[in-house]
Amino acid sequence: MVICHSSLKYVLLFLYMRRLVFLGFVFAFLFGLFMTPVLSAKPTDIPEEDGIYDEPGHPGVKVRVFVHRERPAKPSTPPTTVCKDDLDSNSFVHKEAWKLPLTWTYNLNPSSVPASVGSGDLQIIAENGFNGWESASGNKVNFIEGPTTTVSRQAYDYVNVVTWGRTSGSALGVTYIRYNSTGAVLDVDTIMNTKIAWSWSNSNTCGLSSTYDAEDIMTHELGHWLGLTDEYDAASYQNATMYGYGAKGEVKKVTLTTGDSAGAFAIYNP
Repeated sequence: MVICHSSLKYVLLFLYMRRLVFLGFVFAFLFGLFMTPVLSAKPTDIPEEDGIYDEPGHPGVKVRVFVHRERPAKPSTPPTTVCKDDLDSNSFVHKEAWKLPLTWTYNLNPSSVPASVGSGDLQIIAENGFNGWESASGNKVNFIEGPTTTVSRQAYDYVNVVTWGRTSGSALGVTYIRYNSTGAVLDVDTIMNTKIAWSWSNSNTCGLSSTYDAEDIMTHELGHWLGLTDEYDAASYQNATMYGYGAKGEVKKVTLTTGDSAGAFAIYNP
């Protein structure tokens, strides 16, 4: 059989294109084989339980989780309203394994704030808390408010969020501190529980006995940002901002005790 020159050209072109298509399928298969696990991988959620965890996919990064809960009531004793008082505490609040850099930016989520608190008040509530701790550090830490965010969950995303969001159980607030082996903080998130009844006393002597005061609980959470731990010895720390339990009607945590300030100062002025 005789094949003309033009026909041979088309046959060769067909074979060449088929080869390209085959090589394309091979490349796509290999790309999917090696790259898909990286692109589609989702980090394992960090448990919402007090403790220290490894950050999935980031060797050397630890996550310290603090869960702030209501103080258990004594048997047969009805809960009482806890008001702000002038009782100080000299009990030194201890540190954890990290410290903030000298300048740290935080991001607020106003859209998450319960109506009973008011989204327009989040800025001043957070500012009050940060200013108190900034002063306690000996002004060695400078907190700067960054752009607002809609993030309402914890994540290793370099957005240091203060927000209301979903937390499990009856936790009042949960704070996640991500830090490396040198103790340098990488990412911080504080999630206030949307399922809890909230209000804001706005510096009044007592909060509402049926709700938790937003500034009271938030000021406690922000103490973890600087590197302070929870203290559970009621005999020594029940008046401290970093006392590990919160209570309805309580507003005393908005004012740092001598022991709270001493603990923060020691971290940044060794």
